[in-house]
Amino acid sequence: MPIFGARPDWFMAQNELQDWYSTNLGESVLNEMLSALDRLLPDIFGYQGLQVGQISQKINLLQSAGLHRRVVMAHGSGDAPDLFHGDALNLPIAGDTMNLVLLPHTLDFCENPHQALREADRVLRADGHLVIVGFNPHSLWGLRHLLGGWRGQIPWNGEFYSRWRVSEWLSVLSFRVVRSETFYLRPPLAAGRLIRGMRFMENARPLLGGLGACYVIHARKQTIPMTLVRDSWRRPSAGLAAGSLVHRSRAQAVSKTVTDIRPMLGKPRD
Repeated sequence: MPIFGARPDWFMAQNELQDWYSTNLGESVLNEMLSALDRLLPDIFGYQGLQVGQISQKINLLQSAGLHRRVVMAHGSGDAPDLFHGDALNLPIAGDTMNLVLLPHTLDFCENPHQALREADRVLRADGHLVIVGFNPHSLWGLRHLLGGWRGQIPWNGEFYSRWRVSEWLSVLSFRVVRSETFYLRPPLAAGRLIRGMRFMENARPLLGGLGACYVIHARKQTIPMTLVRDSWRRPSAGLAAGSLVHRSRAQAVSKTVTDIRPMLGKPRD
């Protein structure tokens, strides 16, 4: 449940997120997000990937992935051939068809984040990749969220889930977290000059890597192999049968030996 009143649903949040990501602060966060994805996505290969939500009309967040096709599901229709309309809670995509699913702030502005994860799990192929981007509550941005979320403004009115909580949800769905990190250590300042002047703070990521404004989680869908279990009750029976054959062979040999030596004993004396 959101801390301050009702949280906007995924459809309503898309337009406002696009507007926010076009501001000085939003563009700065987007640049750091692209850098984080560029460190991750080039190692993911496959035929096609899905981005659920379009936070920027200019940039496809899947651009650095090793995919043949990159499709984006947005809140509205578009002219691009790989852009279509849909709902994050009911993806209009067949199951087991995607090699990669990217959820940029999908859980932050979703009425049912568990259902959104289940849908991502459904459309992913075996051993597929799931990448989640969200706002980090354990940061200066999380503090701003607590202090200003009641105003109902994007992005502070979203639900900031921790990486540990999301990782627990993923484990329930049999996902294995491959990588988890945060990015953007600068405070949420609106002035472009201050944002650029504080870029040196990103150099402290090795020491303060868990305090970034946003997190990115890379998880892998695990397939459970079927193991053939032998019927344990068959083994003693087989052993007993083998033992019976051994005893039977010994009995037959003894009987044959007695039969062979009878003529040599002759007739009993009167």
